[in-house]
Amino acid sequence: MVYEYGPTSSSLEEVLLALEDWLTRRYRLEYVPAHRRSARQSRRLRRIRVWIMATARMIDEVYRVRQQTIPRIEHETGYAFRSPETLPWILINPSASRLFSGILAGFEEGALPVRANDLARLANTSTGIQALALIGDVTLRLKILPGRRVGSEELAALCDRWSLYENLIGGGNRRRPVGETLEREKAALAMAVLGLIYTEGGDDALRPLVPLLNRLGAVLST
Repeated sequence: MVYEYGPTSSSLEEVLLALEDWLTRRYRLEYVPAHRRSARQSRRLRRIRVWIMATARMIDEVYRVRQQTIPRIEHETGYAFRSPETLPWILINPSASRLFSGILAGFEEGALPVRANDLARLANTSTGIQALALIGDVTLRLKILPGRRVGSEELAALCDRWSLYENLIGGGNRRRPVGETLEREKAALAMAVLGLIYTEGGDDALRPLVPLLNRLGAVLST
């Protein structure tokens, strides 16, 4: 089967809810009392428990993005997302890809409660996010702010303003990078969101951001 990249066919929340419910039922189905388990069965049950806890945590994180992050961005840009389910997909922590690839590898495709292609897309979110960030970068440089370079510091500040990094979905206790690495990751997140806004709404949807970016640039240059 050839897998694609991009948002899932169902919303991220729907996929995670289906996975959590199904994994809980699978755990009960495969459960064997500790004194009768093989080492392999113990590892298998432990892995499923980890997946259940991870999906439950991600469901809460998606809810927070819907309730806090999306309204904040829409308020500041004046743009209402046509597909609000896409923003949570952008905010999936790349380290969460192991969760989805693990589930995909751990069960037969026909037994899965969601499309295997959706799990593969979630395991490969970084490809689609990079594409959106590239679209945002090119659009900003050539169409929205030609002749003015928007630096990574400004984009990182925009990321902070919208609390994108703090609301990443998945990744658990992943160590937070520092310095330039953190700044680059934040800038890429902000640029991917700008790319999403452009792909949905075109130039007119991005132009209201110009005063905000100019203000952020002025603050950083003082």
